Amino acid sequence: MSADDLIRQMHAYYRDCAPWHDDYMSYTDNASMEALLGPIIDLIEVDLVGKRILELACGTGNWTQVLVKRAGSVLATDTHRSSIDLALAKTYESPHVEFRVANAYRLSDFIGPEDGPFQVVFAADWWSHMPKSLIPGFLDRLHTHLVPGATVIMLDMTPKDSLIMPDSYYDDEGNYIHPRTLPNGKQYFVVKNFPSEQELYAVVSPRGSQIEYHENHPLRRWLLKYVVA
Repeated sequence: MSADDLIRQMHAYYRDCAPWHDDYMSYTDNASMEALLGPIIDLIEVDLVGKRILELACGTGNWTQVLVKRAGSVLATDTHRSSIDLALAKTYESPHVEFRVANAYRLSDFIGPEDGPFQVVFAADWWSHMPKSLIPGFLDRLHTHLVPGATVIMLDMTPKDSLIMPDSYYDDEGNYIHPRTLPNGKQYFVVKNFPSEQELYAVVSPRGSQIEYHENHPLRRWLLKYVVA
């Protein structure tokens, strides 16, 4: 499949899985999430306090709740109205949050000068879904919406056995493609890459400084943080 085909497949999956997303992620409430992910939140809290934050791929708003507690304001975006509708049903500790349908690859079509520029961009479980060939261009376009010296925070999963499936494969670009089946029986093939620290540094280092990489093995999470050049 081409990069565009992979993106369409992923969009279809996340559009259709919205009703089951929180169950799949074992989300129960914000307090429980913050207690579980406290070690990761501690790594980024100082970067969030009082800042104007752009969140990409906000999904059903679980990380948005974390950001809003600390930020000056949050513009939370996602490609899917179905996810944002569920996010809007949650409670947020600050009124300074806005949700907007937006394609992360084409932010300029959805976000104008009046919305930013932003001091922080945050995305959880987004990097792994990007076809590798699209990442450099995505970052370059993303940076145009940020102030000089803004902080980029990317959080994602390290490999786990449940994501290694018999029908998974690597495409010609090196993207890991694996099947996901929803409770209604519909199956999708989505990109789910597990980049190494070296891979992340290679794409980020020409575009940023003060690069930090952290892994939390018990939580099976990696965190990348850098300052825009």
